[in-house]
Amino acid sequence: MRAIVIGVGGVGQVVASELVKGNYLKKLVLADIFTDHANELAKEYQKKTNAEIIIKQVNASSLKEVESALQGVDVVIHSGLPDNNFTVMEACINTRTNYIDMAAASPEGLKEQLSWNDRFRQAGILGIMGLGCDPGFANIAARYGVDELDTVESISIRDGDNSKVDYDGFCAYFSPQTAIEECLAKPNYWTHKKGIQYYSTPFANKDEFEFPEPIGWMDCYNVEHEEPVTIGDTIGRQKGCKYVDFKYALHPDFVNTLQVLSYLGLDSREEINVKGSTVAPIDVVVKTMPKPADLAGKIHGYSAIGALVTGTKDGKKKELFIYTMANHDEVYQHSGFQATVWQTGVPPVAAVDMMAAGLLRETGCIPPELIEPAPILERIKARGMDWDIIEKTAPIYKAKNEELTNA
Repeated sequence: MRAIVIGVGGVGQVVASELVKGNYLKKLVLADIFTDHANELAKEYQKKTNAEIIIKQVNASSLKEVESALQGVDVVIHSGLPDNNFTVMEACINTRTNYIDMAAASPEGLKEQLSWNDRFRQAGILGIMGLGCDPGFANIAARYGVDELDTVESISIRDGDNSKVDYDGFCAYFSPQTAIEECLAKPNYWTHKKGIQYYSTPFANKDEFEFPEPIGWMDCYNVEHEEPVTIGDTIGRQKGCKYVDFKYALHPDFVNTLQVLSYLGLDSREEINVKGSTVAPIDVVVKTMPKPADLAGKIHGYSAIGALVTGTKDGKKKELFIYTMANHDEVYQHSGFQATVWQTGVPPVAAVDMMAAGLLRETGCIPPELIEPAPILERIKARGMDWDIIEKTAPIYKAKNEELTNA
């Protein structure tokens, strides 16, 4: 298997560090617009593999540069900005290279990516859209839960983190630009009658959700995300699912900071002139924030991501929460990464494991929930990312006579 990682930031480093553990790896290309750090990483990774490791300077927004980098490669893991997804996808079609990314630029962007299904099939390649942790593991967890039930009422994706960070300023544990933009966008959700809908304002519909210990109860907000775009239609509707959403546990300070940024217009991509220089306000904000990779070893606490699937099994009400949990300090000790980027980087490598084993032969563009859950969950666990299930059951109260039925 010959692989290329485009975007060697925090998540890309996790992907590369996991790929070199695979005996099937013959060639690994580390591609980024800045190559200094990639060169350092290559020296470290070369000690762990007999595969050839190559560094290439690539601007992921340049179709020509990406196509050149993909020559002689079987699969690309795009861990750079979602803004460049379509450029990389176009290059994959032209070079007949399989494609995996970890996030879309927006719900509409994900729909557009999936609409390339026929083009990918004609090229004889597979594209997996949004295979990180959430989206990614969360979709697969939802599929696992749906498969376990006879009927499904709702699918709720939940992301909670109770950690503290040794940093005094504003920061995000994953791509700062993505974190700002998705949290300040109008949150989306899905219903069986109307499909994708949106709340009118960010940080909508706050409630408390009980994550497994030691995280416990946390305030969660509806946030724009990829999972509701697909899982209602792909795996939910066939079993009667009526509602799908995504909620993110956010600290009040984080919410307040984002609201101030929005109020001041500092989340805008529209370029402005500042003392003779043209800049986008959001780029200035992101530049002042630490890179997620630089927070490794500075975050202390737990991160949990999972899917709460409610429905029935054998005539009884059932709730399944299928989740993964990681301790930031423990992850740092065994991998050198903070838990959030590590949890995002492991699932796409598990998919590459399946490709190498001949277990992912499909062509076209698919969301993660269309991957058979058992084989990929097995490989995710084999790479150290454990997962578990919390189950609650209760009887369904059925009407016992016509009067109750008509009540």
